Amino acid sequence: MSSAWALVVVSDRSGGSKRAGKTEWADRRRPSTRRAGFTVHPDTTGGEMERAGVAGWRFSGPGSIQISFDVPATEPDTLLGWGLWFCISPNVDVRVDGFDYKTTLDAFVAPNWGKVGSIWRSDGDQLEFSVVFQGVDDEPWEVAVYDVNAGAIAHDFFDGVAADPDTKRAARLMSNMWAFAPEANFVTPALHVAVSEPIVEGDYRTVDDLGEVVLKSCNRCARFLPINVHNEREQLSFSNHCVARRPCRHATFGRLRNVASNEVLQLEYGYQLECRFCKKFAVNAAHNPQRTASQMKEDGTRRRAIEVLLTALYEGSPSLLHRKRFAGRELTESVWKRFGGRCFKCGTQLADQKAMHLDHTRPLALLWPLDETATCLCATHNSAKRDRPPSEFYDADELVRLADITGIPLEELQDPSPNVEAIALLADRLDWFFDDFLQREELQTERDGKLPADLLVKAIQRAIDLSPGVDLALNDIYKRQSRS
Repeated sequence: MSSAWALVVVSDRSGGSKRAGKTEWADRRRPSTRRAGFTVHPDTTGGEMERAGVAGWRFSGPGSIQISFDVPATEPDTLLGWGLWFCISPNVDVRVDGFDYKTTLDAFVAPNWGKVGSIWRSDGDQLEFSVVFQGVDDEPWEVAVYDVNAGAIAHDFFDGVAADPDTKRAARLMSNMWAFAPEANFVTPALHVAVSEPIVEGDYRTVDDLGEVVLKSCNRCARFLPINVHNEREQLSFSNHCVARRPCRHATFGRLRNVASNEVLQLEYGYQLECRFCKKFAVNAAHNPQRTASQMKEDGTRRRAIEVLLTALYEGSPSLLHRKRFAGRELTESVWKRFGGRCFKCGTQLADQKAMHLDHTRPLALLWPLDETATCLCATHNSAKRDRPPSEFYDADELVRLADITGIPLEELQDPSPNVEAIALLADRLDWFFDDFLQREELQTERDGKLPADLLVKAIQRAIDLSPGVDLALNDIYKRQSRS
């Protein structure tokens, strides 16, 4: 048993070898040896990578693996974190037992890696919980685990937020920290958490070379953190760089250099140079307050323009069309009842309809209107989904449940294509689009030197370019119209 546990955990880049099998080792979780700061780190560009071999367990039939955490009583409001990355075969169920706080659980399957964890403020009580991996049928299955961690966490960014005189802004920054585990778990020696050796049940054997995890550098904190290279849209520690216009041809973002060899890895979407944690605190938290009102409104203007365009193409607003279809019933009320007032992604019970974020399910950026097929999400998961189609945000089981709740056929949820019906409606009304719609005052009023009409055409063209078999050069027509 102990040998199996030791096989699973690989070396700690911050110095020293991290071995599991101990019950009090959480203080060894990636101690910060360099100050992240608000500038690029001198030791990395964000374009470096490593490959780490990972061992694990291979089961021939039914069985389970349980990793337990025992958090001692702490001072109330202590910031705590736990987490791990894992690689599982498709027929494995992952669950967290006994943990009542919000949890990140992305159960991506091999050859991609998933993650699980949380960050929360202690209520002072002792807490015991576990992560369980279980085969769901009699077929063979595999599990590998990377970098298990738990304990009190601290970072200069957290201290800076605590000292922020703008308490509302500070509260917003920390409100969704659970969604940044495990990459934001900077565990300190302040609290030891007992982490058990895995309890393994079933017919299994340990495998020294079960797989590997790819690690990418962050150009702010210089840590190497896991990414997925087989399906880059299944994001872990870094967000994608190019989505609409892939493959990513930007040096450093789209090409990673292996620090141990001459290997160069070309990515399709590419990844941001900063890890999600540094992006949140070193970039967005610092830059967002400096953005002008026009910059803050730019994305909103483009979204509203697409919404107005779809309303015109479908001859009615989402609310009006919904009331006509369903005898006066309100759209928000229908979605609220259909999802039981809970976030579909995490299951959190929302306080009321005002706390619900109506997600398009199939994104507005792909020209899907908001209608009765909308999804109820919490603020955190609505923000995390952004403009991703459901097939790139939900796992296979979630897609099946979402199809049942929304009425969208499963095969359509699995298809990331844009709304070809809307594109066809637009193609039939190009004269109206250029001569009337784009001439609206709100689309012809420059904001910081940018014309909303230009941004809208580019956004629609991105959706068209992702449509199989559709040949409509909207950009070219627009340029000719603008020159005439």
